[in-house]
Amino acid sequence: MSDISYAAQLSILMRMTKGVVFMFKVVSLVTLLCFAYHTQAQTKTCDSLESLAWLLGNWSAHNSKLKIDESWGKISNQTFEGSGQTYSIKKDKIVSKETLRLVEMSGEVFYIAKVSSNELPVAFKLTFCTADTLVFENSKHDFPKKLRYQRFANNKMTVSVSGDNGKGFSIDFISN
Repeated sequence: MSDISYAAQLSILMRMTKGVVFMFKVVSLVTLLCFAYHTQAQTKTCDSLESLAWLLGNWSAHNSKLKIDESWGKISNQTFEGSGQTYSIKKDKIVSKETLRLVEMSGEVFYIAKVSSNELPVAFKLTFCTADTLVFENSKHDFPKKLRYQRFANNKMTVSVSGDNGKGFSIDFISN
């Protein structure tokens, strides 16, 4: 038999349990803080054009009906200027053009598009980015509401244009 009373053994066991629970809380808190820091470090790149530099250059896409070109150039550290055009192979002419800008202002990035169907340019805010993905949104615009640029290996990129109720399309580009 043990020289320690049952009450003393229970007291020791309770203190050990509290120690284990305390250690679990500390480890959980440290894990949570590391995750939060890592997430913040990933999204911090959304506040400047530096992480969007992979867009610079000429991109093209084509099928049996259309040839689509999009080009981006760096004007300054706060501005990229772009243009896009769609050429109809059947009609043998350009059927649409757009003037594009990426602008860094007040710690945020905006995609500004001037298309012939809108009298004024339309701005989309960069809401999400990683090394290979950019998402621009404007929930108040009729269509599109979201533009998603996704970079892939071998100089490829997909641009997804989407709106309400599943309306949208994607274009698969390759860098020239």
